[in-house]
Parts: sequence; structure tokens; C-alpha cells
Amino acid sequence: MGLALEVGILADLKARDTQGFAYHADVFKRLNSLLAARGLSQHNEPDNCQVWSGEMMGHSGLDDVRRIGAHLDCDGSLPAPSKGEDRTDPCLAEYYAVANREQPSLVRRFFGRARRYRRQFDHLILHGDAEGYYLPMDFNHVLFSPEELEIPGGMVGSVPRLLAELDRIAEALGIPEDLTEASDELLEAVTAPSSDGKLWRRYGRESFGCVTLREGCRKALAAGAALVFT
Repeated sequence: MGLALEVGILADLKARDTQGFAYHADVFKRLNSLLAARGLSQHNEPDNCQVWSGEMMGHSGLDDVRRIGAHLDCDGSLPAPSKGEDRTDPCLAEYYAVANREQPSLVRRFFGRARRYRRQFDHLILHGDAEGYYLPMDFNHVLFSPEELEIPGGMVGSVPRLLAELDRIAEALGIPEDLTEASDELLEAVTAPSSDGKLWRRYGRESFGCVTLREGCRKALAAGAALVFT
């Protein structure tokens, strides 16, 4: 199952899907209620802007990027490159547990020692896996929405904060600035990761996910529009 990303969702839906447009316009009204309750300025989602869309390699592709962030956060190391396996990464699982103020005893027994998390990747990690919104405005902490607002994903992130977190991952992997999600060499790294040579080529799936999310963030900031998981 894929995970689609879109910037300019109202502009995209305005002329072709009146029902979808009305649904997301109403969500943005509820998002503004959340922002007001947190003492933040309102977001005016444009209905006339450049539309961009991208796609992750499913939900596992998102987790590939998230586990890089979790490992960098706790000890600055990199895990082994992902092979697209559907398994839980202990370091990522402990990040969630720490964020939820739980005692991740089982995970810590797996590691053999407790690890300290700086929580520098919250906007990447603490967000819906299948749906949700990142707003093109700067705020420190991920916004957790009350259930009565019925905001898809339940957690709202900041595009500038997400972009800063992705920039740290890109730096750790040595991802070139000129790569795009459509670059042939990036797609080649996904299908046939290199076991030697440049680091980003060894981490093909992670690099693809990071590049795609970064492109979405940059398009969102340029358009003044939300980055939406759909």
C-alpha cells in the first residue's frame, strides 16, 4: 500500500472534486481551531497555487527514514541499511515509548542498556503513518489534536521543523543536494543499493524517502500550502 504526499491539495481538488475540496477545506478550519487553542497564528490554505505530489515506498518507506532519525537521536550512529523488511526497529520503538512517557523496559533489555533520546526528530517521527498534515509555519512541538476535532492523523507537524530534521538525515547520509525523487541514480540506489562507495547509495530506500519528503517540504514552503499525507 502506497503513501501519497501532496502540496496544494485545495488547488488540486477545486476544479475536479467538489466533495473532496469541501472535506479538506473543513479540515483546515478545524486545524485553525487547534492553532488558536495553542496560541498560534492561523493558516490560510491557498486554493490557487502550484500543486506537487509524490509517493513514498509505502509506510515502510516512511519508517526507513524515521529509524535513521531515531538512531541519530540516541547515539549518532546509523543502523544497517533497510531491505524493506516489515519489522520493528528497537531504537525507533524506544523513541515512541520515550515520547509517550512510557518505560520501554523490553526494548532496553534488548539493547542491554538504557539510551538517552534528545527528541530532535519529533516532527518526522510523531506523525500519522497514513494520513495527516504538516503546516508551512514554524512551531516547536508537534500538535496533538483532541479527538473531537477529528483531524486526520491526530498529530500536526511543522514543515520548517520537518525540513530541518530531514536536512540532518541528508547530511548524515551524504545525500547530494541536486538529487530529486525522479533522479535515475537515486532510483538505481533503491533497486540495487551499493555495498561500497558513497554512503547514500548504500542507504537507497532511506535516501529516496528523505529526498521525497524534503522535496515536499520545499514545495510546501514555496506555495505557503500544507504538506498532506493521503
